Amino acid sequence: MARVTQTEQQEEMSRLEDYLEVIYHLIQDKGYASTVAIAESLRVKPPTVSSMLQRLAAKDYLVHERYRGIKLTDKGARIAKSVIARHSIVSELLLMLGVEDEVAYQDTEGIEHHLQPVTIRKIEGLVDFLRKNPKLLRAIRNHIEE
Repeated sequence: MARVTQTEQQEEMSRLEDYLEVIYHLIQDKGYASTVAIAESLRVKPPTVSSMLQRLAAKDYLVHERYRGIKLTDKGARIAKSVIARHSIVSELLLMLGVEDEVAYQDTEGIEHHLQPVTIRKIEGLVDFLRKNPKLLRAIRNHIEE
């Protein structure tokens, strides 16, 4: 029997979180999430989405009824909101530091799944502090841009 490494488990959880995040946004924006829309958002093929939807349903993250649509369970919505919050706080910090929008987006996508809750809380505290101290933020930006 093949053993699953911790890295493989983390990659799988990152993929699950990406799907839940996209599904959540689609439902919020359009009122529904279709296999095709998910595939377009994640740049994967619809059969890949169908396979992942089955795995997400088996883990009780969503309910997917053929021809009726996708609905996140409370558990799935909670995870999606958590991912969105992590994404938002990491992205805000990078933008505060002067990282260009597209780079900040790509970097956030690359690291948001790998941060522990304690780290996110610390980053959130820093972002809050910098919001309340714009002169200090300007001094930091000036320093790192020199």
